[in-house]
This record gives sequence, structure tokens and C-alpha cells, in this order.
Amino acid sequence: MVTTLIITRAVQIAASILIAGIFTFDFVMLGLTGQSESNDLHEIERRLFRLAFWSLIAALLSALLWFWLEVASMSGLPLKNTFSASVWGTVLFETQFGQVWQLRLGLIAPAFVLVASALAQVKARRALIVVLWLISVVLLISLAWISHAAAATVHPFGVSGDMLHLCAAGFWIGGLVPLTIFLARVRASFSLGETVVRVVRRFSTLSLCCVSVLVVSGISNSWLLVGSIHALFTTRYGQLLLFKLALFAILVVFGARNRFLVKAKPLKAPADRNVLSQLRRNVLCEAYLGVAVVALVACLGVTPPARHP
Repeated sequence: MVTTLIITRAVQIAASILIAGIFTFDFVMLGLTGQSESNDLHEIERRLFRLAFWSLIAALLSALLWFWLEVASMSGLPLKNTFSASVWGTVLFETQFGQVWQLRLGLIAPAFVLVASALAQVKARRALIVVLWLISVVLLISLAWISHAAAATVHPFGVSGDMLHLCAAGFWIGGLVPLTIFLARVRASFSLGETVVRVVRRFSTLSLCCVSVLVVSGISNSWLLVGSIHALFTTRYGQLLLFKLALFAILVVFGARNRFLVKAKPLKAPADRNVLSQLRRNVLCEAYLGVAVVALVACLGVTPPARHP
């Protein structure tokens, strides 16, 4: 059951990060380009909203499965015996996990309606994007309330640090897939030359800010949950964290490489296809590394911290 829980957690976290990244990319990167009536941008937005729709389905299904697994874990009953209303009702209404899950399911439901409306009505997308962005951010940061930091109630800033950490991860790592979709589209279109310059530079700046937040909040959270350099190397939690830090360092290298590429070879209108191809390959590598980081986060979530409360 532990393996199933890790996979379920990974899907839930990845879906939450991706949803936040999609709407941040649409709202911040595309919404401020000044070309909202471009047919190419409409097509990119349509693809992003379709991706958001399927991400919401993944979030819903993994949330239900995760809740089922937690009910079995908390009650000590086999999975097939946890369908009793009294059992799941106790977890849902009398535990912090259940309260967080009420919030998350309550956010996913209206998000489905809004995304479906945006897919059906192109003109409604701009009006709905702000609401969807806010929902996606709350959905993402609510994961902090069921983290190890939330369990360590003697450290009041642990949850706040986790929230900042999740937001930074969502805006940067979650935005890598939308950026890949954007770069794939602009390679086939010469009408977005000026737009791609603004979008790529804006994403590069946002990524730099997110990396700074991830470093600061990561150090804070690591000290809270690990406690010492010795524990970092001698405990399972510390070793998983070291592996995560190594992947994060590689991610930063790819991000720095993209930033250098944009500065060293300025994109022109029409956009340089060779530069775009290089950027797209680098972003895809970042996205794959991001998936690996999320998998490690899921493993860390079921591993007792080195400094156990």
C-alpha cells in the first residue's frame, strides 16, 4: 500500500503544480503580451485549457484514492472495509486531513465548471483566468497543511515556508509544460516573433525569482525537518532530500542555460527557429527533471523526518 500511496501522492502533487503553472503562464506570460486577439494565442490557450481539464481529472481521481488510502491507514482497516459512512465520515469531518480534502474537492469542482466554460467560449477565457489562477494557487498551497511541517506545530513558520515553496515550484516547474507547448506552437508560426521574446524573457525572470524563493524556503524547511548535517547523510529522509537537492541543482543549471541562451542569442521577429529548438529541448529536460523531483517529494511525504516531532 505504501507504493500505491507514493504514486497517488506524486500524481496529486504533480497535477496541483501543473494546474497552478498553466494558469500562471496564461495569466502572467500570455495575458500581458498585448496580442490577446491573435489566433495563434487563442490556439495556445485552448491547448492549455484542455491540459488543465485533464489535470483536474487527475487531481480529482488521485484525491479520492489518496483519501481512501488515508482512511484505511488511520482506521487500521483493510481497504475493502473502509466504505462505512462512520469510518470515512470520521476522517473527513474530524481530522485536519479531512478538512483539507473538503477544501481541495470544493476547489476542484468549480474549477471544472470554469475550465469547461472557457473551452466552450473563447471570449470568456480572459474573464475567467484570474479566478482560475486564484483557485489553482489555493489548491496548491493547501498541500502545505498536510505536510510534515504542518505536523511540527511547534514551528509556526514551517507551514508558511511550505506554502512559499509550493508556490515557487508551481510557478516555475509547473510552467515548464505550458512553455513547451508555447514554444512548439511558435516554431510553426511567424506571427508571434515579438511575443515569444517577451514571453521567454518574462518566464526567465519569473524562474529566477522562484529559484531564490525555493532556495531560502528549502533551507528553512530542511533545517526544520532534518536538524543537522549528520542526519542529512545518515537517515533515509536526509538521503532522499540530498537526491532531491542534486536534481534541483541540475534544474537550476538548465534554467541558467536558457537564460544565457536568450541573452547571448536575442530572439528576433520572426523568431529564430534554431534558438527556439534549443530552448524547447532544454525546457523538456527541465520538465522531466521536475517529474523526478515530484516523485521524490512524494517519497519524502511518507518517510519520517530525520528530526521526528
